[in-house]
Amino acid sequence: MRKMIDLIRKGAGKLALAGSASLMAVRTASAQGSGSFTVGGSNVPELVISPLSLPQLVSSIVNIILIVVGLIAVMYLIYGGITYVTAGGDAEKAGKGRTTITNAIIGIIIIAASLAIYRYVVGSI
Repeated sequence: MRKMIDLIRKGAGKLALAGSASLMAVRTASAQGSGSFTVGGSNVPELVISPLSLPQLVSSIVNIILIVVGLIAVMYLIYGGITYVTAGGDAEKAGKGRTTITNAIIGIIIIAASLAIYRYVVGSI
């Protein structure tokens, strides 16, 4: 189980590194101000980033937080499932897995409810 968690951490780190490198390339190309830049021999139009208004910024931040928390809850659910399945007749380990699954499902329900409430409030404003 520990090896799987380490593998997930390494994969997430590599994904974050690749994403930041691609953002850096876009920002560098945009800073040149040539209107376009070349990738693999073809011209790509310059990316224009306009400033966000406060409601758009808050909405983006809330969406990112809910996505990250949702992914963590799903990984917790998977961990609980693996713990439960690999209990091998050990009642204590099976109980721990069942509790983990229950807590993860409750967390996912809370996350979904908070997203629904947030969208309702934003839609009303």
